Amino acid sequence: MRGRSCKKGSISCFSDIGMSPNFWIRAWFFISLAGGKSYGYELINSIPNILPEVSSQSSSVMGNYYRILRVLEMNGFINSEWDTSGNGPARRIYSITPEGIKEQEVIVNYIKQTKEFVDRFINYIEEEEVK
Repeated sequence: MRGRSCKKGSISCFSDIGMSPNFWIRAWFFISLAGGKSYGYELINSIPNILPEVSSQSSSVMGNYYRILRVLEMNGFINSEWDTSGNGPARRIYSITPEGIKEQEVIVNYIKQTKEFVDRFINYIEEEEVK
């Protein structure tokens, strides 16, 4: 794996073949925001429920999640604004843009195609094991 250590069986071992944890985090943000607006904190705290294998609550990883949100915003896929309506400090609320909806469709199709490929591959492996 290009000179980096890779724990056997870890999802991070697959980052060289399109299965990077950051891909899944981005995909989750797109899918979550397609349902409506959400605060960054809510988006990030929902990750362990759906993607426990790629989530972490360490401060460096949490910072990475916010960086991903900023990159998605810089690329025009999401918007954010400050919500000052609460009693506490202002919070950033995110929403998906029309371009983001198009990108979400691309991501969902990619995941579905990947699932079909993996299913065929597993079926082949299982058939070979029976022989």
